[in-house]
Amino acid sequence: MSQIRKNSIKGIGWIYAGFLIGALNTYFYTHKDWFSTDQYGLTRSLLEIGMLIFAFSTFGTTFFLYKFFPYYQDNLDKKDNDLLGLSLKISLIGFAITTIAIFLIEPLIVRKFSANSKLLVEYFFMTIPMAFFLLLYNLLEGYSYGFSKGVTTNLLKETILRVFTLVITILRVFDIIDFHTFLMLFSLQYAVIVVILAWILKKEGNLWICFKTSRVTRKFRKKIISLLSLTFIVLVVTILRTSIDGIVLAARQNLGMVAVFGFASYLVNLMQAPFRSIISITIPILSREWKQKNIKEIERIYKRSSINLLSLSLFAFFLIWLNFVPSIKYFNLNPAYLLGQNVFILLGIVTLIEMGTGVNGQIIGTSVYWRFELWTNLLLTALIIPLSYFLTVKYGLIGPAIANLASFTIYNSIRYWFLLKKFNMQPFSFKTVEIIIISFSSYIITYFLFQEEEGLLFIILRILIFSILFILPAYFRNVSPDLKPVINNAVMKIRSFF
Repeated sequence: MSQIRKNSIKGIGWIYAGFLIGALNTYFYTHKDWFSTDQYGLTRSLLEIGMLIFAFSTFGTTFFLYKFFPYYQDNLDKKDNDLLGLSLKISLIGFAITTIAIFLIEPLIVRKFSANSKLLVEYFFMTIPMAFFLLLYNLLEGYSYGFSKGVTTNLLKETILRVFTLVITILRVFDIIDFHTFLMLFSLQYAVIVVILAWILKKEGNLWICFKTSRVTRKFRKKIISLLSLTFIVLVVTILRTSIDGIVLAARQNLGMVAVFGFASYLVNLMQAPFRSIISITIPILSREWKQKNIKEIERIYKRSSINLLSLSLFAFFLIWLNFVPSIKYFNLNPAYLLGQNVFILLGIVTLIEMGTGVNGQIIGTSVYWRFELWTNLLLTALIIPLSYFLTVKYGLIGPAIANLASFTIYNSIRYWFLLKKFNMQPFSFKTVEIIIISFSSYIITYFLFQEEEGLLFIILRILIFSILFILPAYFRNVSPDLKPVINNAVMKIRSFF
């Protein structure tokens, strides 16, 4: 667990460094003088549609890469290892088929979006280079997990990518490039980190591409085909359900509403940063533990991930909620983004549910019961797509958030029940109740202390007071076994520095 803690802290550090840069990007996008809500909504839509194209292109290879990596690495020499080569062949064929399909359905795209989202129709085909390099990066990322490169991939995806976006955003803000050029560069952002990650792997002698079918591929051919078929569906429905909100809003409302929803979603992503780091670290470890049938260690990871992720997400959720309105007013953002407060609250609760149940999806997905993860993902998508559509039509902006809350509550309840029944594992304890009470009490006290106050000073005071009220009892009550070692280590480093 110390290995997961150490690497997760590094990963979280890079992710939050990226979020600081992303905060600057978001500030530029949402400031009332630089980008319109339609322009910011367009960037969100291009990303979401690019993700959807990428999902259809993979044919399930991203999951195959880290699921089968130990078998290829343990049984083949580097020159005969066709793991990455096989994934590339399958994915590039998938990308070609998906691209052709996009050109064939162009009239439908124009008909659905031209009324409310003309900018999206105008720049729709920029999603293709976006999706291509997103595909290449995800293949290299899944491959890199096997070499314990989760921290490196987090640095690239969460920090370097945002630095590139920040540079082109500043160029646009200062009118050095026009909006059309900005979007062209925006659509190529993943190409930058593809080149860097490929160079790192090559430099370390870990990038080999063999297209000749190996004996491992021949041995596991049937299992690989089965895995690719089913996980392809999982990935498509997963991306579809995350993209559907923006797509429905663009079609039924307008790009401005996509921007408001995207702004709230960005703030929710701040809560999810630890989850993204821990996933990249734990997936290869879980794969190994399942191979060795070490159920006890898997259960320990399950419980630790739950309390750690819940604690961090509660901390971030209440900090953002306390400063949502004051920050929009102080930083002179477009007042339209005030409409996103209720969206943030509902999506934030969804994230608390996801984080609080730990790495349950990754535990199921790396086990022999990975098909169950497929069926629960299908169920989630079957719930969220119609709910998102009909609730958006009826309630507008808040509709997709309500759909997410209802669907993810059912989804996580089923996964919780499955692990409890099959392996007698469950992630909760009295410490779970404690951290919820600590966080909510800290919020209530901080809120009433500065209820009517505005300005930068009171934003800072809310952060400081809430942090003290939250961290001290969590530390002394030893809510998480990983909290004390982290804080003690930080204190020791500070003392050594001075």
